[in-house]
Amino acid sequence: MKNKRYRPLFDRLYWILFMTTLLIVLIPMVICGVLAPKTLFVMVPIFLFVLYFFISPFFGYVEFRDHSLLIRYGFFLRREIPYHKIRSVQKERKWYCESMLSLKNALEHINIKYNTFDVTTISVTDNDEWICELKKRCSAL
Repeated sequence: MKNKRYRPLFDRLYWILFMTTLLIVLIPMVICGVLAPKTLFVMVPIFLFVLYFFISPFFGYVEFRDHSLLIRYGFFLRREIPYHKIRSVQKERKWYCESMLSLKNALEHINIKYNTFDVTTISVTDNDEWICELKKRCSAL
């Protein structure tokens, strides 16, 4: 089978949070930079840290491979899940997700339960098509 890659889904809420957080961090940084330039030694790393968490999901994706599912969470983090270890897949719509590590940028997302207690969450551009593709590749579902 051909490897198929799905891009993450970004809701309007993600953009609202991104812009407001950017303004909340950027405006004080500019004001402190003008009034007390030494504070930039603290403010710039904080700004870059916050910016990393908002920009890294743009580099995330979910890819179907021959024997496993590859989830790329951003610049550095990735997880590979063999198809035979996936126990269930649930489509949900809520504000939060159970997993600490997730590719969740939208209210509508998919919970993937694998192994015994592991859960990860993803939001892709077409959730229904993604679930159909997973059911074709995973015999346990």
